[in-house]
Amino acid sequence: MRTLILMALAFNITALATAQMREVWRYVYVPPQSELYAHLNRAVRLADGSLLLVGWVETPTNGHDALAIRVNPDGTEAWVYQRDGASLDDAFVDAVEAGGDLWLLAQFTDAEGYRYAEVHRLNQSGQPVQIYALSRASNAHLRPIRLTFGESWQPAVVAELVQNSESLLALYEADSFGYVFLPVGMRPWGVADPNPHFILMLGTRASASHSVDAFSYFYDVAFLRYSGPAGGVDIPMLATSNGMEHYWVGIQSEGGITGEDVVVLAYNAPAAMRWGYRYSYQLHDDYAEDMVLDRRENLHLLVKTVLWRGEPFERHTLRLATLSPQGALLTDTELVPDGAPILSGLLRLNDAGERYVGVSAPSFFARLNPSGQPLWRQSVPMTLEALFPETDGSVLTAGILRIEERNEWGYWRTYERLGAIKYAPNGDLNADGCVDDADLIAVLFAFGQSGSGLQADVNADGVVDDADLLTVLFHFGSGC
Repeated sequence: MRTLILMALAFNITALATAQMREVWRYVYVPPQSELYAHLNRAVRLADGSLLLVGWVETPTNGHDALAIRVNPDGTEAWVYQRDGASLDDAFVDAVEAGGDLWLLAQFTDAEGYRYAEVHRLNQSGQPVQIYALSRASNAHLRPIRLTFGESWQPAVVAELVQNSESLLALYEADSFGYVFLPVGMRPWGVADPNPHFILMLGTRASASHSVDAFSYFYDVAFLRYSGPAGGVDIPMLATSNGMEHYWVGIQSEGGITGEDVVVLAYNAPAAMRWGYRYSYQLHDDYAEDMVLDRRENLHLLVKTVLWRGEPFERHTLRLATLSPQGALLTDTELVPDGAPILSGLLRLNDAGERYVGVSAPSFFARLNPSGQPLWRQSVPMTLEALFPETDGSVLTAGILRIEERNEWGYWRTYERLGAIKYAPNGDLNADGCVDDADLIAVLFAFGQSGSGLQADVNADGVVDDADLLTVLFHFGSGC
């Protein structure tokens, strides 16, 4: 019976597979040695609509080189920027666009085996303007974590400095990229979304009474500590802000009899906690995947839940919870009823506040209605690492593509490539494969309506208008 139920759930979701979207272009990066692998660490959408992909590429002689690729808005390759350090395991780990230039955060390994970090400032054509080496002691490891913004929206780097078996948090500012702050005993994990008021850095500390406590640090102002009631391991995984002085931190927390939980803490910067919420689905293990904040300050939390861990019928699900500005649970929806053990997800908002989710294992993205269920679902041939909903209803995706190719002996092989795909609305509202009278009538009947999650709102701008009607008319007859 359980198998039949799961098959029915899977069928209902699969029925949404190709609604409303078509592939516009596909970019695939092929390394100089085609049999080698390239990995994506981060994708950044630039002001002109281009994509900046940063990560690393394998080389035949020295492990990994740091790799950055700019993909034009039409899907063509603008340039490739590749750099090699003195030893192995080089990579670009983050990037931002600021002051008309591109800032890339790189990690390298020196000849003695110590890790160090650099910031590469490039112009829009991919030519280096300046390269900054982040200061460190000669016998220390420096692990870069994130590029963020400090005062006056100048780039700043959050990094981990490991020296004499001690892990320290370091902040580097753009004027010299020398570190300006080293709180002892806090192991860094990440940083909140860029905010001109306070840089919120996340980390952990061990304590005598608990295994590991979660710490949030408002730069140069205050520490905030969280220790769960189970006295176990609490790690800050996610953080976001409203661009002013409200912050939200998502913590992975051991919950005792409730297993792994997700704790959300809401702060008024710099040191006042407004509310906290512990998410636990039916005492199973829950893991924070992503969270976003809408304009009304509702917090949308994407959670992976593992049901009946260790049992023959173990199940991996993806859920979407919405919390009000006061910390009350508004909705809790199951998005994926039974995924692979490597199931993961991304959550994004477009400019109109419409929610999109990207899922790996199975691989798809979907636009969600107000209750959290998919309006439609688009399968993708990649492991999704980035998702960018555009103002015209199109969606940019980036990740690792799975490509099948017949070799010289006639056998098929599957290999992986770093790449990006752009999808755009095709006007097929009812997902029957044909843009016809039914789709046109659906738009006409809904014309003028406004709100979230409207099926006829093809470009997802919150209103059914001329743009949606023109999309259906332009593609009328396609697939019929």
